Amino acid sequence: MHTVFHRMQRLPMAKIRTSALLSILLALVLLGVAGCGAFFDFNLFRNVDKPGVPDPSRYENGSGGLANLQADLSSPAIVNALKGSPSTVGDIQTYLVINYGIVTPTGPGTVTAGDGQTAAVLYADLALKSTSGDILVNNVVSTLMTAPSGNIASLLASIVPPDAAADQTKFDTMISALTAADWAYQALGSSIPPNPPGSNNMGDVAQKAAVAYLMDTILATLYGAPNNLTQPQAYAQLFALVNNQANSISNVSVADPFANLSTDASLSWLKHIFDAAGAPYPG
Repeated sequence: MHTVFHRMQRLPMAKIRTSALLSILLALVLLGVAGCGAFFDFNLFRNVDKPGVPDPSRYENGSGGLANLQADLSSPAIVNALKGSPSTVGDIQTYLVINYGIVTPTGPGTVTAGDGQTAAVLYADLALKSTSGDILVNNVVSTLMTAPSGNIASLLASIVPPDAAADQTKFDTMISALTAADWAYQALGSSIPPNPPGSNNMGDVAQKAAVAYLMDTILATLYGAPNNLTQPQAYAQLFALVNNQANSISNVSVADPFANLSTDASLSWLKHIFDAAGAPYPG
């Protein structure tokens, strides 16, 4: 031990520090081998490689661009980046509308089979995921197969995502996104006979389409007699409701919007989507 100590004394300090650092790194490596799960859960680089906001041109050029959009909407990191850039989302949606005719300024558009149907699905997904609308969909899907009727308070108070409930602008954007998604799903459903969609996940599409239509039904109830609210008024009342603030709509009732799905000609688009998915009708 005496000999080793004197040898260390003769080493330059830089070499001692390097040797100590190597010893520490070796110990960490051995710790990692002994307990890989715990070691790799602590990832020093976890937050370093965050994707930036994608360039909208990545989603152009036909089916290749649609494939890129489909892949990116499956990435939570990219979706989070899109949430922070509404202008980019708007640019992507504008491209999809111009090239595939998904929606018009006042309602559903007309889409063709194949890429047009895929574009409609992705347009709706983009609208929902970039505004937390997809979280609302997940919250309500569990109850969707029962008849979703009753007062608006019972339908909404427990399903709106916290970030939207805490911010009127986010809330309004989410509700508008659900309306836009409803239009896209109407265009999609109208295009299905006799051309059922190919690779799209129609079970997922059916659930989202039903939730978007449910929100559209709630808004239609508020816009119509005897409530006669304007869009800003309806949004403000809904926001107040989910925050347990004074509002005039908590006792407004909504009939089951899916009660006549199998026979109502005006809902044939939604019936086509559920039939394509092989799913039972909600309600």
